[in-house]
Amino acid sequence: MPWGIRQALARRFPHPAALAADAAHTGRLTTYLTDLLAPYDLALRDGGFTGQSYGDMAASLIADLGAEVDALVLAYDIPDVTPGRATATWLSHVCPGDPMAFAVSDQGRAAAHTGLRLLHDYARTGTYERALLLIVEQAELPYDPGVPVATPAAHAGVALLLGPSTVEAAAPRILAGAEPGDAAAELAALAPDTVILGGPLADVDVKAGEVLHADPAQPMTGVWSALAEAWTPGAGRIAVADYDPALRYLCVSTFGS
Repeated sequence: MPWGIRQALARRFPHPAALAADAAHTGRLTTYLTDLLAPYDLALRDGGFTGQSYGDMAASLIADLGAEVDALVLAYDIPDVTPGRATATWLSHVCPGDPMAFAVSDQGRAAAHTGLRLLHDYARTGTYERALLLIVEQAELPYDPGVPVATPAAHAGVALLLGPSTVEAAAPRILAGAEPGDAAAELAALAPDTVILGGPLADVDVKAGEVLHADPAQPMTGVWSALAEAWTPGAGRIAVADYDPALRYLCVSTFGS
């Protein structure tokens, strides 16, 4: 069964999570992170916490959509300020429909594409008719990780409600060991009506009816926010392409409507 976007929503969250100001929570978080960082000779930065909670961000997006779904995937990269919460499990009870829910992380920008690939495979079974992909990133990393990391400029989240479509879309592709220039051939083979390029692919020459460029300051949610803004019913086939420079993953996902 082909799947397409039924609703798309992107939001910025301008304020820190309420828990970032809770002394008891931040005390536990300080101890937890200090213990994790110590073996690597890393330390927390001074100044407290100003991060966001992925559970709170996702719950807000779910409430705005108000849709009942069968499956839910939460995709993220940077850890949030509530590492003790089993966020995907909690969201399965918050979301209408009590969906099967899980999270995908530790894959950089590929996490959302992996989540989409899993939902694509579930859709093919015919058991899950509606699904929700939540892509979230928060702008605080309260320590220097010791390696180059692209930290987003703002707390942001995107919700993609997926359901049956009359437009066949190829399964998401995640290519390891790729180079940015490889995106041109991948996209040409798909012949989409609209292409959305992530920041690292800004210089790739792509032929399409419309080519949009994501906000490079939002490494995880940039392409998906652009998709939420560009998508309308009947928009045809849209391809989303992104590249993770650290992991050298080239990711391409297509959507019908």
